[in-house]
Amino acid sequence: MSKNNITVLGIHLWHDAGAAIVQNGKIVSAINEEKIINIKHASGYPINSIEEVFKISKIEPSEVNVVAISGAAESKFPKPFGRFPNFSNGFLLTNWITSNKKGIESVISHNQKFGRLDDLIPVFRKLGICFDDLIFVEHHLAHAATAYYLSPWDFDEKILILTADGNGDGISSTVSIGHKGEITRVENSETDYFNSLGGALYAEISGYLGMQWGNHAGKVMGLAPYGNAQICISRIKKIIDIDENNSLKFKNKMMSWGGSMQPKLYELLKNDRFDNIAAATQLWYETLITQWTCNAIKKTGIRKIACSGGNFQNMKANRKIISLDETEDAFFCPAAGDDGLAVGAALQGYYEIAKKNGIKLIKNPLKSNYFGTSFSNEQIRDDLKKYDMLDDAVYVDDIDTEIGELLATSDSIIARFNGRMEWGPRALGNRSILANPSNYNVVRKINKAIKARDFWMPFGPSILESRISDYLINPIKSPYMILAFDTTAKRNELIAAIHTYDLTCRPQTLSSEYNLEYERVLKSFESKSGIGGILNTSFNMHGFPLVWNPERAIYTLKNSAIDILAIGNYLVKQKKIEF
Repeated sequence: MSKNNITVLGIHLWHDAGAAIVQNGKIVSAINEEKIINIKHASGYPINSIEEVFKISKIEPSEVNVVAISGAAESKFPKPFGRFPNFSNGFLLTNWITSNKKGIESVISHNQKFGRLDDLIPVFRKLGICFDDLIFVEHHLAHAATAYYLSPWDFDEKILILTADGNGDGISSTVSIGHKGEITRVENSETDYFNSLGGALYAEISGYLGMQWGNHAGKVMGLAPYGNAQICISRIKKIIDIDENNSLKFKNKMMSWGGSMQPKLYELLKNDRFDNIAAATQLWYETLITQWTCNAIKKTGIRKIACSGGNFQNMKANRKIISLDETEDAFFCPAAGDDGLAVGAALQGYYEIAKKNGIKLIKNPLKSNYFGTSFSNEQIRDDLKKYDMLDDAVYVDDIDTEIGELLATSDSIIARFNGRMEWGPRALGNRSILANPSNYNVVRKINKAIKARDFWMPFGPSILESRISDYLINPIKSPYMILAFDTTAKRNELIAAIHTYDLTCRPQTLSSEYNLEYERVLKSFESKSGIGGILNTSFNMHGFPLVWNPERAIYTLKNSAIDILAIGNYLVKQKKIEF
């Protein structure tokens, strides 16, 4: 292994499966299987993603030194509780069978579902991946790695690392310290899956309200401003709290999980309106996550925080955390959910191999996070021709300036497909649907004829970094759409891109440092309209992930009310549909 080059292939299986390549501590490519196969939250073996990250990075598979897989292994951290029957324990640690009544069943289930990694071996052989080391990284350690290694601070500083989600490898939250490149978990700071804040509160309430258990927390959060939290907050508090015996853990007060909790929630909340339940859930969640954060700061004395895990996709709670008096600064991984685990595994793999071989660690704080596939104008032209749309397309040299002008001078809804795909759940301009944010009429059109979303769900704006003080109260940079802000009196300029009930917004603050081409769109729009931001929502149809390739972009155009597709340097207009 070269002292100057460590190449790691990161793989995440199960929910939000994906792959990534990290070279010398820097993300080179990353993509999730859902994007390629067009199935949201796709799980299983990310075979397509593994092949794609090599195409994106132009790194030869033979260059891989390490394969790092998230999950599927016992953590290096001892656990003070009985683990969820994790299949990998039964497979990798036979002595675990004797201490867990479900052990043998887990081994059988593991062998059937996981295939002992056999399904990956043909892929490795096909691609010519010959690695020196195979590393398994515990789920929450992989989350912690994305938070710590991508954070903006150097290795000399001590960083408080918080992870929280529904469940992963039997754990739902952890507190760790990052220092000198190493992640050390605070003793007895792990909450198990049964007492999960994300699982026992947000996932269960999502299910109770008729939404998808575990996948629709964002819908509950979007609904929350319409309700009155005080009407049922006393009942919501009966679901979960901070553990009175350990301030770094959560405690499920319902003493039930999944199907067994739903009847209890019905008895507890049967007389409460759905909007009030949502409001109380969000309020209590914010209260608990901020109290837990304060407890961790008090315990460690560390005030710079790096956060990851699905719970940190709650941008209103994130804003509360970063605004705490106790918090000096905070970083939230933009791919906070399981879609970031392939990167986390790769980053942790890099650390472990560098340490093992006495190689000095290199830290690469995250900036621009466009690590996915890009397509050339030639590829785009071929697909336009394939679908008989080339005659309707116009090649525009300065396509981004043209997009900005069209947004400012018409009521057109424009889908932008250009450059490398975003990493994480948010569309950050390269796979985005754009509109004039001062025209509130576009909200109904986008919701009804393109996104088919629930009426209460707000859109977000992309705002020029130079203009954030015009629109955001207590503004700070937020390039990944992962923080919420109250808005100023100039909010009407962005009225279609803010939450109309509580007047907050979830912005992407934009500068050339993050996306020069997309910034050009905003500056062009600003020059014609005087407005420093545009409405930005993800380029996809309801129930599907971000469009991945030109073929899918064309399909979405033809099956929706998008007015114009800006794809590469081609501008494609379709006949306007009235709504």
